[in-house]
Amino acid sequence: MAQVKLLPIKDFLGRDWLDEQSSQAEGSWAWFETIAATTLGPGEEAMFAVAFDPSGMARAALPLAVAPDASLRSLTAPYTTRYCPALNDPEWALYLGEQARGYVKTTMRLDALDLADAGMNAYLAGLARSGLSQAMFDHFGNWFEDIGDFEDYWASRATRLQTTVRRKLNIACRNHSVRFSVSGDPAALSLAARDYLDVYSSSWKKPEPHPDFISTLIHKLGKDGSVRLGTLIFDDVVAAAQIWLVHGRRATIFKLAHRQAFAHLSPGTLLTHWLLQSICRESQPWEIDFGRGDDDYKRDWLKNRRQRYGSISANWRSGAGVKALFSQIYPTRMSRLWKKVPISS
Repeated sequence: MAQVKLLPIKDFLGRDWLDEQSSQAEGSWAWFETIAATTLGPGEEAMFAVAFDPSGMARAALPLAVAPDASLRSLTAPYTTRYCPALNDPEWALYLGEQARGYVKTTMRLDALDLADAGMNAYLAGLARSGLSQAMFDHFGNWFEDIGDFEDYWASRATRLQTTVRRKLNIACRNHSVRFSVSGDPAALSLAARDYLDVYSSSWKKPEPHPDFISTLIHKLGKDGSVRLGTLIFDDVVAAAQIWLVHGRRATIFKLAHRQAFAHLSPGTLLTHWLLQSICRESQPWEIDFGRGDDDYKRDWLKNRRQRYGSISANWRSGAGVKALFSQIYPTRMSRLWKKVPISS
């Protein structure tokens, strides 16, 4: 008989199976292990809701964080660009959603959802049948583009961007020794990670909310070959550094930083251009995306936008579920309905 179990991450023995299911770096065991090791809140525990077939084989799995009050949330963090549970078989994804009332004792929040994914859609369809109350919300935008040939891609960019790259690179080369590099193997990544962290600490950006996340990510995903760390060096100083997540033919421009002292040379722009060329030389075509958010500069590089979504579910048989029903689910539903109502003149 098929069944669903909620298992601590340390008790789930499906690491290899999970990696086989993954369509991108953020669905790998190393990714979820990193999230669990570095981003959980006080008292939270990383778990997997797993659907097993009658033979005991895992067929679908939803990585979750369980709080002391029994509320659930997706095993995600402010770094997540796409929540990637192991939902490759839509029938089992549907089943895992249908059984949600068995493991959602109070509430469950999922975010960074890709509704273009068949497995995720099947899971949400099952969730709608589970007996839980549910509402969907918009989470963040994600800019992307399929790149077949880099030269064609670059020729189609705005003249302003092309001119900036050409002019700033010429200025940099006249005044500095300029060197680009990209690291992908674990040994080189370990050294490059120190460069990235040093640049980040000298940038305009706020300190990371989870200080150990980046170094742990580079260490764990670097072993899987899913990380590229690019640097731009002026003379002997690393002026800009970027972390990209790479899996199959998908690449996410994940983390960017540059030193303020070199801002007049647009080192981040120069490094993005160089890394795009380097990635596209590895193989073609590529789907490149720009992670989370609608920053203006992203549309200069990538022309398509898609929405990531979130879901709130509540078990109305619990006090916390009833509270969430009135404080979160009903207001979220009304907000979405209001957005769809045309305003008459």
